[in-house]
Amino acid sequence: MEEIHSHLSVQNSVAQDCLISGVYKDVNSELIYLLKQGEITPKPLMVCSGGTSSRCAADGHWILDLRENYQQVNYNIKNKTVEVGAGVTMAKLQRELGKYNRSFPIGLSGLPGLGYILMGGISPLSRSHGLAVDQILNIKGIWGNGDPLNISKPTNASSYEEKLIWRGLCGAAPFLGIITKLILKTQDLSPLKIWQVYLEIEQLSEAIKQAENWPSSLSLQWIWGNKIKVYVIIKSDINLLDKSLQEFEKEFPCSENLEKFEVLGLQEMPSFNLQISSSKHRPKMHSEVLSLLGPPWENNCTQIVKLLENMMAQRPNEDCYIAAQQLGGVANQVKRSSTSFIHRQAIWKPWINASWRAGNQKDREQSLNWLKEVWEALSPYCPGVHLAQMHQHLPWHDSETSAAFEEWLPTLQKLKSRYDPECMLPRL
Repeated sequence: MEEIHSHLSVQNSVAQDCLISGVYKDVNSELIYLLKQGEITPKPLMVCSGGTSSRCAADGHWILDLRENYQQVNYNIKNKTVEVGAGVTMAKLQRELGKYNRSFPIGLSGLPGLGYILMGGISPLSRSHGLAVDQILNIKGIWGNGDPLNISKPTNASSYEEKLIWRGLCGAAPFLGIITKLILKTQDLSPLKIWQVYLEIEQLSEAIKQAENWPSSLSLQWIWGNKIKVYVIIKSDINLLDKSLQEFEKEFPCSENLEKFEVLGLQEMPSFNLQISSSKHRPKMHSEVLSLLGPPWENNCTQIVKLLENMMAQRPNEDCYIAAQQLGGVANQVKRSSTSFIHRQAIWKPWINASWRAGNQKDREQSLNWLKEVWEALSPYCPGVHLAQMHQHLPWHDSETSAAFEEWLPTLQKLKSRYDPECMLPRL
């Protein structure tokens, strides 16, 4: 334990600027005792694995920082699985697996830690490989009450209780326990083709319509800031069924301006980000992100893109943006009741990034109000929420939790009352 009252060095600028009470760097007997006695105050204990979430730190709270002492990546050549420590980033996981020509469906950034996997894990390869959470085979750690946790993926012979616990952990683990280690399935490392292009508003609508009819080997990602930047990720080793890749390319909007790359794995793809002017006098920015989930947009594409155009015209500053990832394919084939990621019908994951000048309360209120307005406008088309980040500190936490878990939430809350009765971890 480090008794400090200082800042934590993390990726997320909101968390980075918090004045914390102290840091634990190991799940040791002292921490377990305090959890069992319910004596960590204020609650909850903040847990940091990758440091990309705004709630990996908070003013006056104690932090469990897993990044230093949980860095193991042990690949099993025989069964092609990998044991991963809680402090490992997705970029490191990919690098280590690459040594064995293996891969894992990480997201658009390599910075997150195991929280990315435990809360669902949506990847440009989810359409062909499934969600990251679907690759979990074993989970180790401690429950919020301090008891040990070691559970493997249930089989048909497993008890109802085992299946219930597994479902709770896969998609909601940070509410229930502290995860220190996962065993994961891996895939062959195969080349990817990437198209990158800037589109006009009308072209984005057409691209979305086309993408909804693509095979699972293609996926669409876009980010809308001062311009609309589009990425198409193509898994090169998958049959494209009744069309060739050249035909898909020819039909794609603005195909003559496509920048094309071929990379070996997602870790080599171009940065998925905005083009924002850089200046040494540019103020430090804070941000919050809300991720939504919804079914195909189909005939509503033009209407939705027009709605987004109106919302973008009202954004408080150029750091605020809207982006989206495409789901479907293999990710849709898993039963809704298998994990806490219940939105298996989802085809689109748009997310809203609200940014403001650090320390400026008026800017913060304006940006968060804009985020809420975009959410309300999109909710008829994307009623679900993906808790890629948690927002217990914001007034709409209950609404987003309800939208994330729907009818599963009461059972999830019962699991929390059993395994984290003192709410030592974030509340549901």
